[in-house]
Amino acid sequence: MSLLVDWGRDTVLNIIRIENNSFIWLSQKYQFMPQKTVYEAAVRDAVEKLGKVDLAERCTSLGLSKPQDGILKLRAFGMDMVLRLSDFQLFPADSDKPAKISDRILVLHYLLCDLPVQQTGELISFRQMDSGQFYWPAFLSRSVRPLVERIGNDLELLKKNLGRFDWEPVSLGDFAACIHAVGKVYVTLIYRIGDDEFPASADLLFDSSIKRVYPTEDAAVLASRICLGLL
Repeated sequence: MSLLVDWGRDTVLNIIRIENNSFIWLSQKYQFMPQKTVYEAAVRDAVEKLGKVDLAERCTSLGLSKPQDGILKLRAFGMDMVLRLSDFQLFPADSDKPAKISDRILVLHYLLCDLPVQQTGELISFRQMDSGQFYWPAFLSRSVRPLVERIGNDLELLKKNLGRFDWEPVSLGDFAACIHAVGKVYVTLIYRIGDDEFPASADLLFDSSIKRVYPTEDAAVLASRICLGLL
């Protein structure tokens, strides 16, 4: 079970649950539930499920180091992180302050993937995720749109801010970067500078293997995490 708060204020039913890759509307009484509460519910659900998983075996299939002494060390979102297995709390390796709850959810949900993850090389849009077309406007408003508004034609600023993540250049658009998220999950940012006729624009694409790792709402959270992290 996974949860998502719809970012659009005009949506009447703005909380959904995803089970077996199907969207199930919850009662309208939850429509004003704070995002933090929804995230906390997602964490509780993930922690309960991970308590039944052989993490040593799971980490091997997901390209992560095996846990040692109750700690899982991993690289995520440009940072060395540690996951404390006693309560599945996530910390930056150089801090005792917990990581962002969105980072924790994405890491925990990655660990819930029970199939080996391998990059396919096929890039897909969020619109190609289950019901992604329906959430496309909300996706843009919390990912590439604020990024483009901040960066404009300043590719040097974009490259500077990419230093917050682990990334490699890609030969697409005027500039593109393959950005590491967690484990074997990457996103590809394609940026096009504007001119007198067209404004600057950007696309954020996923390797098609993301469909076996994350449901649609997690892909949206991931895109927002990357794009807002580049502002």
